[in-house]
Amino acid sequence: MYQIGDTIIYTTYGICKVANIVQKEFNGQVTNYYLLTPLVGMKALLQVPVDSPVAKEKLRPILSEHEIYSLIEQIPTVKPYWIDNENERKKHFSNILRCGKRIEVIGIIKSIYEHQKELKERGKKLHACDEQYFKDAEKIIYEEIAYVLNIKKSDVVNFIISNIES
Repeated sequence: MYQIGDTIIYTTYGICKVANIVQKEFNGQVTNYYLLTPLVGMKALLQVPVDSPVAKEKLRPILSEHEIYSLIEQIPTVKPYWIDNENERKKHFSNILRCGKRIEVIGIIKSIYEHQKELKERGKKLHACDEQYFKDAEKIIYEEIAYVLNIKKSDVVNFIISNIES
């Protein structure tokens, strides 16, 4: 269970601070909720049931600086792949973005990036849904790296490249 003041990842919402933990009663049943404040972008207060299995798979502790550097070291080993069946690809990418490991999210970024290069060579463009998965995956990874290492989100790609090359 997370504590008030913890900084966590809430998948598609990004980095959040646990602002409070409250009890609410509905139909005689008392449920504990995390009140999360997103640190980037959105200004809303999110209410997430503490004991919900779905919510639990969407909440993750933020990585440490050491874990970020370890993740960056692993990037060259990630092999791009492509799932030709669009429905299977959507399901696969959605599952990873919802509850996957960060290295799997990087796999989405690399895979879509490589596929986009291939399409460009043939004069074609990326499907809108794949473009959205790419943006969502980048948001998840880049925001966390920027936050943990205290760098600008716009500097993350160059930071990763320079660390891989050195």
